[in-house]
Amino acid sequence: MLLILINWIYIFISSLNFGFIVKKIVKINDENFTTHHVLGLFLISVFAWIYALFLPLNFVFYIVFFSINFFSLLFFRKKIKNLLYKFKDTFNSFKKKYKLGLAIVFIASLTMSASVPSIFDNESYYLQTIKWLNEYGFVKGLGNLHIFFAQTSSWHILQASFTFPFFETNFNDLNGFLLVLFSLFCFQKLQNYNTSKKLYDLYIGTTLISIPFLIFFINAPSPDLPVFLISQILFYLFIKNYKKIDFSTFVVILILTIFLFVIKITTCILILLPLTLLIKHYQNLKNKLIKPLILSCLVVLLFLIKNTILTGYLLYPLEFFDIVDVDWKVPTEIVTLFKNGTYSAAFDYKEVKHLSNFQLFILWLNSFKINGLINAFFITLLSLFPFLWYVKSKEKPLFLIYCFALFHFILAWKFSPQYRFFFFFMLFLSIQILVWFIKKEKIIVLLIYFGFCFCLVPFFTELKLSSYTTIKKTNTKTSILKLVNIVKPSPNSSMSLEFKEYTVNNFRFNSPSEESYFWTSGNGELPTVNNKQIQFIKRNYSIVPSLRTTNLKDGFKSVILE
Repeated sequence: MLLILINWIYIFISSLNFGFIVKKIVKINDENFTTHHVLGLFLISVFAWIYALFLPLNFVFYIVFFSINFFSLLFFRKKIKNLLYKFKDTFNSFKKKYKLGLAIVFIASLTMSASVPSIFDNESYYLQTIKWLNEYGFVKGLGNLHIFFAQTSSWHILQASFTFPFFETNFNDLNGFLLVLFSLFCFQKLQNYNTSKKLYDLYIGTTLISIPFLIFFINAPSPDLPVFLISQILFYLFIKNYKKIDFSTFVVILILTIFLFVIKITTCILILLPLTLLIKHYQNLKNKLIKPLILSCLVVLLFLIKNTILTGYLLYPLEFFDIVDVDWKVPTEIVTLFKNGTYSAAFDYKEVKHLSNFQLFILWLNSFKINGLINAFFITLLSLFPFLWYVKSKEKPLFLIYCFALFHFILAWKFSPQYRFFFFFMLFLSIQILVWFIKKEKIIVLLIYFGFCFCLVPFFTELKLSSYTTIKKTNTKTSILKLVNIVKPSPNSSMSLEFKEYTVNNFRFNSPSEESYFWTSGNGELPTVNNKQIQFIKRNYSIVPSLRTTNLKDGFKSVILE
């Protein structure tokens, strides 16, 4: 925990500095403490992204990054001092119950960040993606080695900037830091509700009720958590500023939207939020749009370049607009395998080709344990929300977000209706309904504290999460906190450190134990990929990965066997 706290301080200073840099670049006057740091995290990810196109995020990168932080502290020292004083005043104005709540979230997040990660995807590709960034930067054709590595979220780029791979302990704690920032924003708005009586203030504060669910995403750099949290801030700003908006707020909304898009492409529907505001307030915004548009185009360009380097496709995982001809292009068979697997995951990996849409829907509602319950709950929300909105609210921005949620679900149904792809809308709709019926801040705070009690469970008992989710073949579980974790965090992998070297078609790679799940790769030395996966693709598609040259940095290509 102590080492995690030190790293959080470094992340805090870095996001503080880069927040001022991005504000200076695009002329933003936003003074909210949380959004300031999120803007800073966004710019850090862009900086690391550009750097990783040419060089690894290794010791030299950390020296460069530290130097930028040092000189930024000197350059922005007066602004930093003013922002910290404003934060101090805000915190001092909190009621005791809000201060205590923030302290509980801080300690719980710090503690959970020091525990062994329990998210399956941490073992399938988070660890390896970050390791590749730290040791080599972006590598051509990396998707040929493991198709999951082709995703490389900007959140993983950001985590790679704070992992410190040259130390014995590799940090995996960015999500915990973000949850604390988000909780600060929520308690601040709950405090405002006491005087404003605006339901959007109560709504964003009430999202803290979901912490017993969110806390399981803390001990791994899951891009799902920033999507869940930043999207709620985005919805809040959209509702609050729908009727009247200034340039700074619009740019903040735009940057948050872009950030979410490069964190997880499944949030692309959210671009409708700033687009709606731009159309509605175009006359007031049109004269200042050049810099935000340039920044947006830069990020989109980086996104296209990243896709091309990793897979050979500009719009991966979509194969249309396939205009790039490179020798490291991932074969369409592998891309199709990935897409089919992602789609079938929503239906417990069952054979669905012969099923009608109605049969698919029934199967989806009856998915394995908690998946089916969440699916049914979301459909109930989509069905009830418009009627309750008409009776309880009639506020246009709320209904627009509902329409976006409905459209998003239709798209998700086509590609993969996994609940984690639409949970951020589900959280918004459910919290809105709750605050329509419970408008007393005292009751909301009581519910939040009741949720905090459930946060203690994973610290004192092991929960086998695979018993409640679709991924039943894995041994995904929480770990009990140990005394040694007070000083030193647990390893960032729950898998065995035993790896075996294999050679397939003159390509050498490390593979986890034979008991490991098909997609898992763990924290093995590069290159690591599961031999089960290699053999399956070789047997069914006659395709194996191969080095493009004798140098690992030059990347991978797929070889079709005769």
